[in-house]
Amino acid sequence: MKQKEFQTKFIRLREKGYVPSKRNGHTGIGYTLESFLGIPENNNARPDVEGAELKAHRTKNKSLITLFTFNNKVWKIPAYRGS
Repeated sequence: MKQKEFQTKFIRLREKGYVPSKRNGHTGIGYTLESFLGIPENNNARPDVEGAELKAHRTKNKSLITLFTFNNKVWKIPAYRGS
């Protein structure tokens, strides 16, 4: 999905206000977000929107979110390995 398409769909979703989760459990919120954006469910590490992976979480959840994870299956450039 291109960034402009994502922005348009995200604004429409935001305007809906609260929407109930489409699935119970810890994967429900991400599944719900992707469903409303028209992104098919997948179990791969490839990015959702122009090179970026979407992340979602419940507001009151205290779990940590990993925003940057090394994944050698999707890197387009060599990872920096230090000196």
